[in-house]
Amino acid sequence: MVSFPSVVAGFAGLLVVYSLVRYLGSAHNNLVEARQNVDRTWGNVETLLQRRHDEVASLVAVAREHVDVEQEVLAEVLVARERLVEADTPSQRALAEVEVKRAVDEIYNLADDYPELRADEHFAELGETITELERRLEDRREYYNEAVARYNARLDRFPESLFASRRDYEPREPFSADEEARERVDIREQFAR
Repeated sequence: MVSFPSVVAGFAGLLVVYSLVRYLGSAHNNLVEARQNVDRTWGNVETLLQRRHDEVASLVAVAREHVDVEQEVLAEVLVARERLVEADTPSQRALAEVEVKRAVDEIYNLADDYPELRADEHFAELGETITELERRLEDRREYYNEAVARYNARLDRFPESLFASRRDYEPREPFSADEEARERVDIREQFAR
């Protein structure tokens, strides 16, 4: 016959094993959730970048209608847009965004020389849209960086670090831009000159 202390010890052992399995499962699920959150927030940033990409293309098209001689400025914008689309990492995106911002600024500088461009209603609407997209991008980048910070912190914590090393979870790179890339494009400022 089995003694009462051995039954209690067996039950306690099963309870410890069960608790350990639940704890490890929870840790793994938290890691997966953190990685998915990083992917989702980066997807949100990319969606807004794509929308801005499209709006910049429209801005170039409107500018082309009014500007005949400044084709190299418009070509610079298109090249910068393509570099932004081709960028894969947050740091590459940051550098490409600086180029796009500079190129778009050149279009706004053209508006100073071409009053009919400045007066175009669609050009003004596109400017407002790009300004709003810049504001939203700034917010989304902040969410992305927060998600990356939480994810990277989980990779360093025990027991998540055990799963991370065995399942090829790599730390993610936060979006960090130089000072020019951090500046929002203020279209109203461009037209206030």
